[in-house]
Amino acid sequence: MNLSAKYLREKPEQLYKQRVFTTGYTDRDVRRLPDLLRALNAVLVDVRFNPTDGKPQWGKDYLKLLLKDKYRHVPSLGNRAKVGAAQTSIQNLNLGIRIITELKVNLLLMCGCRSEKDCHRRLIAQKLREDGIEVREIVDWK
Repeated sequence: MNLSAKYLREKPEQLYKQRVFTTGYTDRDVRRLPDLLRALNAVLVDVRFNPTDGKPQWGKDYLKLLLKDKYRHVPSLGNRAKVGAAQTSIQNLNLGIRIITELKVNLLLMCGCRSEKDCHRRLIAQKLREDGIEVREIVDWK
């Protein structure tokens, strides 16, 4: 049996063990982001529904310039609920999970919320864990 035939028979998760991290950028320095991604060997996945912010350095356009091919925006994982709403409303959780897991690279899921416990990315992490993917919150960007 040749090598490619062997890989075609194996399950995809046996070929690559994707690592997923989450973080929030509030009160952080955007200049630390490239180093953090290098340390994690990861691509940034912006999970904001609308990736804009009052601070231009956290907007989609700036992040794309800063991170180049290490930036992905996945609006399917964005929270459509209004700021301060009691309920979270993720655009399309299942589609978003499928998109990011098919990237086959390590991921850093990011939005503006400082803490995962008060953020919609907690629900994304929960779904990933249910699917057997380890997820870790990054609280220190040093």
